[in-house]
Amino acid sequence: MDSLITHHFLGSTRATRYQVRGLTSEEAYRLIGVNTLAGFEPVVHTRTAKGDQLRSRDGNLLTIVALHGSGVRGVIEFEQV
Repeated sequence: MDSLITHHFLGSTRATRYQVRGLTSEEAYRLIGVNTLAGFEPVVHTRTAKGDQLRSRDGNLLTIVALHGSGVRGVIEFEQV
């Protein structure tokens, strides 16, 4: 199954926030690994607070990897298409 992968960096100011669309699986996993080595904890989210599967606005299944440090610093979205 193919995925659309997007990385959102949540910088401390608006000027330092950015989004990168179209990452490959290899790039996304490398990004998760590098951030883990830097001390961030990856947390995988696949369900809503009510227990439903996360879905994109288009209804596709969605997996979110949040990179936690002193706060959430980055989010990687894996949308199954």
